[in-house]
Amino acid sequence: MHSKQAYHVTSATQRSAIRHSSRHRLRAHLERAGLYTLLALTVLVMSAPLVWMLLSSLKPDRENAAYPPTILPHTWTLENYQLLFTISDFGMYLRNSCIVASISTLLTVVIGVNAAYALSRFHFHWLNILAGIALFAYTIPPILVLVPIARIVTGLGLGNSLTSLIILYTATLLPFALWVLRSYFNGLEIEIEHAAMIDGCTRFGAFVRVALPQAVPGIISTSIFTFNAAWSEYLFASTLTVSPDKLTLSPGLSLLLDQTGVYSWGLLMASAVVITVPVLILFTIIQRRLVHGLGDGAVTG
Repeated sequence: MHSKQAYHVTSATQRSAIRHSSRHRLRAHLERAGLYTLLALTVLVMSAPLVWMLLSSLKPDRENAAYPPTILPHTWTLENYQLLFTISDFGMYLRNSCIVASISTLLTVVIGVNAAYALSRFHFHWLNILAGIALFAYTIPPILVLVPIARIVTGLGLGNSLTSLIILYTATLLPFALWVLRSYFNGLEIEIEHAAMIDGCTRFGAFVRVALPQAVPGIISTSIFTFNAAWSEYLFASTLTVSPDKLTLSPGLSLLLDQTGVYSWGLLMASAVVITVPVLILFTIIQRRLVHGLGDGAVTG
């Protein structure tokens, strides 16, 4: 009799546990579905202008000027992209931006990595003062220093040259890179570097083989920000360069319609797509390293 009662009690307990587990799983599935729905809506809202820009670049001018506007093109065309590179100097602007953004990013990251590691591992009073000055310099709006910088560049004979933009972008973006990378190096376990030096590595060897691989996510995020900032910068590029063969994309785009005499929304949207695509491709290619690089240094020999 007692065994039957115990059996019924156990069965009831198991059924209750199963129901509770089912409700818990259902709630978890509903929460996940809600989060994914919210994420999808966010992506839709954020990407809508980009999609509209792309579709407008594939429409003929009569559709871009039509009312009510059409979402999908009735007539698909690449004429806007053909005109962009045939009736303007847009290809030259694209080449100049590639040169300036790539070299500026490389210099900023190389200098920033070494300087950030020094600030993180070597504690000298003047180094902390230098770091504070760098942060203060980054907070100054560029418009406030535009005139003195223009006079300095002109006085050095670097006016209307890509070299001046490369030096300027490296100098203005370096404080940001310095502070971002310093925070990554501060978060790394210094004991791993000590173990590497005990095993025979020099300080530089421990930096290259241990610290640097672990800082890959920070280096990648800094590179993306630096490249995007140099790629889309307008204020200094429009002030320090004047000849068409030295213009980059942002000032070139602002002069595109005036130079060509063709007032076309499709042409403007095509140029905007060409400007946006390289940054998207860059992020798509290297975004996996943001995850995979987190623990590489801990297993590097």
